[in-house]
Amino acid sequence: MSTSRPSLFGSTSSGGGGAGPSSFNQYDEERENDRAIDDIANRAAALKRITIDIQEEAEQQQALLDGMGGYMDKTKGLVGNVSRYFDKVLKEHKHRRFAYYILGCVVLLLILYRWMFG
Repeated sequence: MSTSRPSLFGSTSSGGGGAGPSSFNQYDEERENDRAIDDIANRAAALKRITIDIQEEAEQQQALLDGMGGYMDKTKGLVGNVSRYFDKVLKEHKHRRFAYYILGCVVLLLILYRWMFG
């Protein structure tokens, strides 16, 4: 078995059966290659974990956005109902005057708030 191993790496010029300095370099290079392969395998495993985490995060964000879409649809419906109600109220003359009073009070309160705390 020891004679076949040097033949894998090419013949050595020292005829000592692979016991010369070049055989140590070959074994050192093989160990270094094994360490490099282990390092690459560790990096590939880390990349796999990162991509799995990214996928899980994307799925969570998609679920959150879907939920927000449902809430936005409900809010859109409520705002539409309020808008239709205000249109109906403002079409009648006596209700329009009442709406102006309310709007004036809100503006006055905002001005007072700004003056006191601004």
